[in-house]
Amino acid sequence: MKLRQLATFMTAALSAAPMNPILAADGAKPPATVDRLYHIDCGHSLANDGSVWTPGQNVGKPIEFSSTCYLIRHGTDTLIWDTGVPEATIGDPKGWSTLPSLIVYHLDKTISSQLAQIGLSPEDVGYVLVSHTHGDHIGNIGLFPDATVVMQKAEYEWINSAPPSDPKINTLVTLARKLLGQPHRLELVTGDIDLFRDGSVRLISTPGHTPGSQSLMVHLAQTGYVILSGDVVHLESNFEHDIVPALNVDKAQSIASMDRVRALIKEYNATMFINHDKQQTDGLKLLPEYYD
Repeated sequence: MKLRQLATFMTAALSAAPMNPILAADGAKPPATVDRLYHIDCGHSLANDGSVWTPGQNVGKPIEFSSTCYLIRHGTDTLIWDTGVPEATIGDPKGWSTLPSLIVYHLDKTISSQLAQIGLSPEDVGYVLVSHTHGDHIGNIGLFPDATVVMQKAEYEWINSAPPSDPKINTLVTLARKLLGQPHRLELVTGDIDLFRDGSVRLISTPGHTPGSQSLMVHLAQTGYVILSGDVVHLESNFEHDIVPALNVDKAQSIASMDRVRALIKEYNATMFINHDKQQTDGLKLLPEYYD
């Protein structure tokens, strides 16, 4: 099958793939599992005004965030969820920023060096799954030129449409276009997608932070279901109290997406890994350790 035909086929297949419900334990085949989930250190950041992420609270108080990526092994397939702060940032005391007056990112380890710890290189990654297009989430997409980049169609259209009126959001969108570039293999999906049609890797539409934000739910044999939040929530306390960051593009959608994730946590007895919650992230296993 020619590359263009394959891309068309995959787009149709992904778009058509329904979310598979958990099957009852009455002899029916249960959903499949991924083999391993690795947490990758993709940077950390310091913001000078926490109230941007907790409106009405923490005015003028600095706040530190983590940036996380995840590597998923599914049979012969290797996937990465988000790509973090650009590797060029490594060792730069000034850090890197999309909005330098607000937040600055630092990087202690590159994705490439961490993959090497488990005998992999960027060329081994077949899929890059994008939670959304902010620079601290897509900073290293260029490391994976031959991978299939999977993102929501609404997100792609948003960063390629008329500039947003909010200057801060416009800055983020402009950088997103630059970092994303023109992937060789780009798969645009709409809504919830069961990526392999076996219940093991599911993209969950969670708009609000950006128009095409999504989260990821993976199924592991020992750990069970894990939801990788993207930026549907930044802090556990925000999740508990429906606190929506000021830079989110739609407050109502943000709250609805948090409700959606709460329902999934209850239905699947899932654990949520919150991308930017440094307190939680510091307690997670870090590559080369893994969840299975």
